[in-house]
Amino acid sequence: MHKIVLTLTLFTALFTQTGCAASDSETQPQPVPDAGAGPAKGYTPLTPADNEDKIDKEIVRELQHNHYNKIALGDEFSGEFLNAYLDDLDGTHSVFLASDIERLRDKYAKTLDDQLKSGDLTAAFDVFNTYQKRRIQIDQWALARIKKGLDSLDLTDDDRFTVDRENAPWPDGAKARERLWSKQLENQVIDLRLSDVAPEEIEKRLTQRYTNELKQLRQAEAVDAFSVYMDAYTHSYDPHTDYFSPRRYEDFSIDMNLSLQGIGAELRSKNGYAELVRLIPGGPAAKSGKLKPTDRIIAVGQGDSGEFTDVIGMRLDETVELIRGKKGSTVRLQVQPQDTGPTKTVVLQRDKIELKDQAASSKVIELEQNGKSHDIGVVNLPSFYNGTADDVEKQLKKLKKQNVEGIVLDLRNNGGGALGEAMQLIGLFMDSAPGVQIRDAEGNIQVLGDRNNGAVYGGPLAVMTNRLSASASEIVAGALQDYGRALVLGSDTFGKGTVQTLLPLSEGQLKLTEAKFYRVSGKSTQERGVQPDVAYPSAVDPDKIGESALPNALPYDTIPPTAYPQSEAINNVLAEVKQDHAARVKDDADFQYLVKRIRLARQQSEKDTVSLNIDTRRAEQKALRDQLLALANTHRKAKGKAPFKDYKAFEDAQDAEEAADNGVSDTGDALPTQTPGTRGDKETDAYQTESAHILLDMIQALVDRQNDEQQRDAA
Repeated sequence: MHKIVLTLTLFTALFTQTGCAASDSETQPQPVPDAGAGPAKGYTPLTPADNEDKIDKEIVRELQHNHYNKIALGDEFSGEFLNAYLDDLDGTHSVFLASDIERLRDKYAKTLDDQLKSGDLTAAFDVFNTYQKRRIQIDQWALARIKKGLDSLDLTDDDRFTVDRENAPWPDGAKARERLWSKQLENQVIDLRLSDVAPEEIEKRLTQRYTNELKQLRQAEAVDAFSVYMDAYTHSYDPHTDYFSPRRYEDFSIDMNLSLQGIGAELRSKNGYAELVRLIPGGPAAKSGKLKPTDRIIAVGQGDSGEFTDVIGMRLDETVELIRGKKGSTVRLQVQPQDTGPTKTVVLQRDKIELKDQAASSKVIELEQNGKSHDIGVVNLPSFYNGTADDVEKQLKKLKKQNVEGIVLDLRNNGGGALGEAMQLIGLFMDSAPGVQIRDAEGNIQVLGDRNNGAVYGGPLAVMTNRLSASASEIVAGALQDYGRALVLGSDTFGKGTVQTLLPLSEGQLKLTEAKFYRVSGKSTQERGVQPDVAYPSAVDPDKIGESALPNALPYDTIPPTAYPQSEAINNVLAEVKQDHAARVKDDADFQYLVKRIRLARQQSEKDTVSLNIDTRRAEQKALRDQLLALANTHRKAKGKAPFKDYKAFEDAQDAEEAADNGVSDTGDALPTQTPGTRGDKETDAYQTESAHILLDMIQALVDRQNDEQQRDAA
């Protein structure tokens, strides 16, 4: 299902889509029926701006001729595209009326393909204007309802509210919609009350929330309607193909020199919420350890005690402006986990996000195994930037001088970057070899790799991944796995295996998917990502984060393998390595604590309805906290530590632990840090420690196997 997804990075300039009146075009807008929903004050129907019909035809032509995914424009596509456009505007199925959907489908379900090809934007603006009018009507109703007094809402009945309405029917008439929004208001009031927001502040915040939405709707201009329409069309091909209006492209193309001030987080607008997509390594958000993808920012406060500004329904660029600020200043975020967990306040200090914060670093883990002391090196690589391979080479040489027995390359949370650097990185561990295959829309295949004079490091190697390892990091992990050069440890990677290019239009730019990545073995990294040899539990739900969670993601497929060096040595001992790992973590307090935390989080995220009885919700909140506290105290007892006396003590300790983790954990949920003897400037988390143990298991298994073979040969 499609969503409006405008991705912004807080340390770059922002997408701005505010504006004023409708276009001066002489085209008459289609009338939107009142449908008994009352007046829509400030509603002005929009009409296409000059040249948007031409841009429409340009985009259609480029996609038809140059996109990797060849889609025929016909009646079937028309219906799917219309549904996508409706869902982009109203993903919760709570704004349009059922009669609106019936009217719009009757008119356009079989004609959108013809309108696209001819540059006719009648449907585009009719649908958008219908949404705009209906949203103004319901927001006005909500403000009037709040003004009557929130204490008149019944928060004691046994009714429930459906939080995930993506597949719910649209309300059958204005009265049914008001009943639905009454439930939504009750749910919002309960959320705020359980977050200890004072009653008068709740009324103020909700008034602010719906006022923000009305302001946004009344300031819409033609480019807003056209951009959403084109997004729905381009995303029908794949989720990474986008239309950038001149204003959006100007912001998108600003050099990301990582020197602007912010918190280092990537956001998207989804169903009125500012939702976290990715935390930038080295930024304040990642370093805090308190935030994770899919968390939703509901309010922003300035300084240590500034009043919170509600940002639900606010433009994404306006929300980001509130979050950005002067280096060293404090911003407070009220965050609501998508797993329906309790709202929390996260305090961050704004900072410049420098390239050095994302640079490769290394350390040595000193640990005991089988009665002996061992040193394992860890290279942490948060991203692929210009100079990555040179920096990693320096770290490898430094670790070799420290006589480490093996090296773990940590690519968790690495969202990719420079492909050339990824090829050179592979070359640090292999003699000259292919690294990736690229197939274009015509089926032509290109093989890229690194020509070198020999590997810098040829010893035992493991690669750590998680769901946020994407693109170039997936290529590296996949190639080293295919060669049999390294064990891959962690969780399935993101699955972003497509290549985009920017094409100029008469106005703006088109980001278009033109090719796909394939591993040297012929497997695609698209959709499935790279599967680890040894899997770790992950709190990141693959149904919510990852390529497979995106609408219209291109499918996984294969091409013939290229010629590449391959060893079966690791595969030959993999079963034994897995057995050793399973036996060790079975009694490992840190791992078991993490598994149970993840299981509990998944249970929460699977709930699609919530009670509208505040006493029931309060009891559920207490029960959840009791479960978390019990898990934490069981863990502490196993570690020989005193239990927490209450949930507040646990929460305070968790904050300190997450901050010490420095944002490298897979979960953002108190991944236990261990320091079994670390030489370097970073803490070692439980996954890195277990990865070091697994690498030692592999080394021993290979030695044992070699000895057995030598004995057989001697016999």
